[in-house]
Amino acid sequence: MKPEERRTVVFSILGKALLNIVAVAMIYALVILVWEKYDWLPFVKNIIRGVVIPMLLGGLSVFLLRHKVGALKDKWRPFVMFVIFLTGTLVFINAGIIAREACCKVVKVDSITTLSNDDIKRADYLQIESVEPDTSSCNYLFEDAVIPSRGADYIRFLLYQVCPLKNKAGVFLCTRTKETHPYRTVSENRVQQWKTDFVNREEGSIKRVAPSAHFFKVLHQSDHFEQYQSIAAACTTRHGAISPEHLVLLEIRQPDSIRGWEDNVLYILCSLLVGFTVLGITLMGKGILNEGFQESIMSCRK
Repeated sequence: MKPEERRTVVFSILGKALLNIVAVAMIYALVILVWEKYDWLPFVKNIIRGVVIPMLLGGLSVFLLRHKVGALKDKWRPFVMFVIFLTGTLVFINAGIIAREACCKVVKVDSITTLSNDDIKRADYLQIESVEPDTSSCNYLFEDAVIPSRGADYIRFLLYQVCPLKNKAGVFLCTRTKETHPYRTVSENRVQQWKTDFVNREEGSIKRVAPSAHFFKVLHQSDHFEQYQSIAAACTTRHGAISPEHLVLLEIRQPDSIRGWEDNVLYILCSLLVGFTVLGITLMGKGILNEGFQESIMSCRK
């Protein structure tokens, strides 16, 4: 195939891939905007919307390009499909983040007592001038998990803590701390010592953090909050026992938890630049395209 013909074919593949990825990203961002606005399927976890669905859409992008990708020689086809999948997935993930951040509702108040529990649940973040935690009723839950990896396994310790408010029934401040250690070649006695040291060091840390906290994420059904909920439901506070369905959970965060959409636009541009550069260099190489690919492109255009 002549260089001019190869360039024509390569630009045809890249143009179709770019069009598909951008079109799917825009549709996905629009769906997320509507999803957030009308609170569709609140039980669907954020990781499903933020990672799993973009990966499925990445697979859809490859499927939509199957005729063009299928005309490549067999040994190069999986690599090109993977680059398209990875590029599309990264674009879709960041497009979803931009859409969610655009719908993010931050409520600023001097005191949480000015808001009803329903008002709090309608917000995504709260910025409160001052809070009054009931540090005498704090509770915690410890979890550990082994994380397998190719090089070496790791063990992760998690400590979930909750602290009720004095002046607001059913509202709990929450925080989570974690620690990771290598696991494969470590004795059980050493692991147990790590657990003991971690719990002794972190237990009660919420009592120090909560009084000076001002920025909180309101946890919704789509968030990972089951551990917080079980601890809070077991707490005995000055307001009495609170049923799980009436709990309001505020996770202590920093204001920079909300990232500007400009960063995600940059990530999208970088993903497209790197992905399509790799595709262009790969497709321009000799022996990548089938000789009959030019004719298939021309027939598709007609």
